[in-house]
Amino acid sequence: MPGDRWTERSLGELIALEYGAGLPQAVRTGEGYPVYGSSGLVGRHSDHLIQGPGIIVGRKGTVGAVVWSDEAFWPIDTTYYVEPKGDTDLRWIYWRLSGLPLNKLDSSTGVPGLNRHDAYALKVLVPPLPEQRRIAEILDAADEAIRQTERVIAKLKAVKAGLLHDLLTRGLDEHGHLRDPQTHPEKFKDSPLGKIPKTWSVVSLSDEIEILHGYAFKGEYFADAPPGEVLLVPGNFHREGGLYFNEHNTKYYRGPIPEGTVLENGDILIVMTDLSPRTLILGRVVEIRLPFPVLHNQRIGKIVLKCHEAWDKGFFVASMNSERVRRNIIRTASGTTVRHTSPDRIVANLVPKPYLQEQETIARALDAHDARIRAEESALEKLRQVKRGLMDDLLTGKVRVASE
Repeated sequence: MPGDRWTERSLGELIALEYGAGLPQAVRTGEGYPVYGSSGLVGRHSDHLIQGPGIIVGRKGTVGAVVWSDEAFWPIDTTYYVEPKGDTDLRWIYWRLSGLPLNKLDSSTGVPGLNRHDAYALKVLVPPLPEQRRIAEILDAADEAIRQTERVIAKLKAVKAGLLHDLLTRGLDEHGHLRDPQTHPEKFKDSPLGKIPKTWSVVSLSDEIEILHGYAFKGEYFADAPPGEVLLVPGNFHREGGLYFNEHNTKYYRGPIPEGTVLENGDILIVMTDLSPRTLILGRVVEIRLPFPVLHNQRIGKIVLKCHEAWDKGFFVASMNSERVRRNIIRTASGTTVRHTSPDRIVANLVPKPYLQEQETIARALDAHDARIRAEESALEKLRQVKRGLMDDLLTGKVRVASE
């Protein structure tokens, strides 16, 4: 429990939530001070409304979202900005607001909205000013560690895109080094795909694979929660590769399961229908590596290699996910709002084919890079858990910190 020096006060005793002002997108200059809406930064403008630093709280739309601005800013009319009262640390106020359930105070019946008087009624525990500052410093340090890790992950993913292109066009020599067409042009040859290593061939997918359609499971047996077998849907394919499952995109099937519709680890799949307007997952290919079985649903193709001994699966999946192949699949897709491809369109593509040993070497290089990304993503999740724990402990007084 908090010590005697902490006091319980209403939020309205600590801050005032003032209305932002309208600033239509058409009149924003695009440069200068940040313009904030309820969901965060929405543009820039040559003038500002509030001298920074300051806090913005979502009023309409993204109710209760809390954003910090280091500089002077313009909060538009879907937001409140915070005016502190009395002797309180502004960063501590930011963190205290971030830990409150403001999003649950939606008082409207149509567009979500935050009534500031409902927010004012919330009770909070307030430490002395020196302790407020120390709490804010600790949480700021946790936040900065998260941002640094996010930057590392973004850099690794950017490097991967370039690495994938190089490995699929230049390959690795017998020493495990990228071949250099500038230094050793004699090691390359012209092909329908451009310059490729001399030892590589170019093959048509129609000669290498067949694609099996998924099964049209009956919608009457679908469920959004267990029990049931997990039904693989296009929404389980991540735009950056791989599969993911959460409470929003996981579907369960409680009906009879036809023979041959249970997928196994090692199966290779491709998305053949994409509901996203930017075709973020159409043609995306994955190799299943899951701790639970999934069902082969329609709109997802199962790729069967005609000669397993001629391909390394990791290399094959990387080739299919190359920008060139996916661009071709998207270009030849049908539909407008919902985009579709087909086995015939997919197998019309050409892909490079190194000898199996080099395929394996390339796949290992990509796996090693992916392992680095996964390690950083795991570290990021742990940092986020630490931050959540710190917020719960420090902002409620469960754990006291000494002020410096």
